Amino acid sequence: MAVMTLFVTMAMPRFRDKLDLDLKRQARMLSGTIRFLYNQAAVKNKTYRLHYDLDKQTYWVESSAKHIRLSETTHSKSPWDKDEKPKSSFTEDKEFLKKPVELRKKIKFKDIKTEASSLPITSGAAYTHFFPHGYAEQTQIRLETEKGKIFTIVVQPLTGMAKVYDHDLKE
Repeated sequence: MAVMTLFVTMAMPRFRDKLDLDLKRQARMLSGTIRFLYNQAAVKNKTYRLHYDLDKQTYWVESSAKHIRLSETTHSKSPWDKDEKPKSSFTEDKEFLKKPVELRKKIKFKDIKTEASSLPITSGAAYTHFFPHGYAEQTQIRLETEKGKIFTIVVQPLTGMAKVYDHDLKE
């Protein structure tokens, strides 16, 4: 009986940390995808973007053979064209991710801040762009568990590195 109690006592912290481990795993997987896309943009001479759907808690890869400048990615349109959606030269690219990646249960995008957005995006769509000339759109992604634990991923524009922080970074 004493051995069983000792085993349960030692194992309990591991069970409580499962959600934190899932958060860490999810952040590292997203970070790896970001670094991979940065390299592929240069190798394949294509513009890629990581499309985040904050409502469905998913992300996927899109690409464009057209060379695009960051100013063209903001999808700004005239206020008079309310019914017309801006046309995008990006299409879903299933070469790297066969289907959209869904965040694990109890983990969500808290918000995403990019160069194209002056405020953090908390719903709808957000994008991180990767350009063939070796530049990635600076992005800060905050992932949160249902218990409030936050990991922050910061994309560096010149290196494409996606650094994972095990805490909330406030700008």
